[in-house]
Amino acid sequence: MSVALNAPDYVTNKQVLKFVQDAVDLCQPDQIHWCDGSEEEYNALCELMVQNGTLKKLNPEKRP
Repeated sequence: MSVALNAPDYVTNKQVLKFVQDAVDLCQPDQIHWCDGSEEEYNALCELMVQNGTLKKLNPEKRP
């Protein structure tokens, strides 16, 4: 079963959509995340990586 693309409204390029659909068909991922480059997205991805042990949170007093 293939996951739905659920492309955001700002993704309108048909070649990009086809490329992603082809990758989904080939790789069969559990989910798709469309990056928007927002600070909210950055913080959420960093927090996820900290939780998974991929990223170590630095001391904000030493490394603001």
